[in-house]
Amino acid sequence: MTREMLSHFNLSTHPFSKEISTDELLTLPSIHSALKTLELLVETKGIGCLTGKSGTGKSCLIRMLIAGMHTGLVKPLYLCHTSIGVTEFYSHLATALGLSPAGRRAVLFRSVQERLYSLHRSSRVHTVLIVDEAHLLSNEILKELRLVSNFEVDSVNAMTILLCGQESLLQKFGLSILESLANSITISATTDGLPKEETFSYVEQRITACGGNAAMFTKGALNLIHQASVGVLRSIGTIVAAAMGKAYAGDSPTVEAEHVQAVISR
Repeated sequence: MTREMLSHFNLSTHPFSKEISTDELLTLPSIHSALKTLELLVETKGIGCLTGKSGTGKSCLIRMLIAGMHTGLVKPLYLCHTSIGVTEFYSHLATALGLSPAGRRAVLFRSVQERLYSLHRSSRVHTVLIVDEAHLLSNEILKELRLVSNFEVDSVNAMTILLCGQESLLQKFGLSILESLANSITISATTDGLPKEETFSYVEQRITACGGNAAMFTKGALNLIHQASVGVLRSIGTIVAAAMGKAYAGDSPTVEAEHVQAVISR
């Protein structure tokens, strides 16, 4: 988004950039509810999943969850490289824990478990492993996750696991080979398209957070944005940015329904 366009709408920065700081992320009711569910997972120290279509706010929730963790008591580990084999997965996990990523699969498994247990027992630090794009994990890795979280004959909760991915992840849990993992999931959360009122609030919140006027988008424009995006956050941002470009090109101080229509009719 050009400086000239930002200046035209009295905006200090791009309102829908992915570089929005964590403390400025969404406080909408549906997002807040999902966040509370994930915070409960961390408190209860179990295995959970967060699923939803692409662009519905899973990454925002992960960032907010990590930002709210108590430094010194909780150690978050974030992994997103999931199209890999089991040994490579353990190598990534070992690196995240400050261990050498070299060695055979069994050696890596043992060193990872020992470090996790040591953090829990000696340092009183609870590890939260967040695996993004988990729908791309192989069934073999998903089985291993259940094993690596088994401490003292499954009597100690030394690790929390949050699996995040698209809805196809849930289908995997129906496989008999993953029955043990599926039965261990204690909390599930989902993200979906925002309802119309929250779509309106989202656009207005982001505009005002960047110094603009909440009334910059007319109600007709907001209605079209919601209909076209079905409340999907990423789609909302894309449509809004393009519609602002149309309004700017026409030297309009507000974004009208016709500007949105020109975008979605392409």
